[in-house]
Amino acid sequence: MLSLPGRRRSPAAPAASVVAAALLVAGCAGDPAAVPAPRGPADLVLTASQLPPGYTSAPLAVADLVTGNQAAIDASRSARVTPEYCDPTSDAALNKQLTSDNSAVLAARDGATGALVELVTTAPRDIDADRLTTTGRCARTTTDITTGHLAGSRVVTEFTELPPPDVDGGLLPGEQMLLTRSDVTTTLTDGGVRRQIGFAGYAVLDRPASGPVTVQLTVSGAPTRATNPPTVPVEPIDPAAFSALFDTAVEQVTTP
Repeated sequence: MLSLPGRRRSPAAPAASVVAAALLVAGCAGDPAAVPAPRGPADLVLTASQLPPGYTSAPLAVADLVTGNQAAIDASRSARVTPEYCDPTSDAALNKQLTSDNSAVLAARDGATGALVELVTTAPRDIDADRLTTTGRCARTTTDITTGHLAGSRVVTEFTELPPPDVDGGLLPGEQMLLTRSDVTTTLTDGGVRRQIGFAGYAVLDRPASGPVTVQLTVSGAPTRATNPPTVPVEPIDPAAFSALFDTAVEQVTTP
């Protein structure tokens, strides 16, 4: 899982403020539905009917997501990432901001081959940091695990940036989006090799009907058994299907 600071809005001119206030009052008086309340994260997350074929929803509370994320974040603190500047930071920064009041989550599984998690939150995610640690010189990283039962193992991750979906009218100033595919190869101390494929999509959006929100969608494939030579991993979802699903998730926010 992976900040968009609250954007400072320029104060409107006094005359414009008076006009806007007058229009707002008139609209509310004539039609209470003319100024709808902003939709919260629970209204913006995907529904079970929008899941890709084969995926069924699974229970997951925001608190459980935070706990699971934090365990993985804590376990990674002692790992050595090469190049050093590719050490990811966005997940840790976002995770400590998540609560059941500012976030909503949808989880789903596809048998034993894939796990899907979507998070919609008003907390900001630092997509600039995501881009820095998954593209360019960080498109291929090596992580040496130094503690725990996997101590001595080496993880090589290769990231591929995917084309983002088109958004009607394009992204607004301050909005960002990033989609990646990750190919992970873990070499254990006994020589066995595990492989795994995953997809991640991140967007920070700010629309009148939602306010600033972060949309995060991940689909992780099951790791292969440790073999040498390694087994070819199964994609948890077709890349085009993942992009289409992420597009649907973004539309939940951008469609009035």
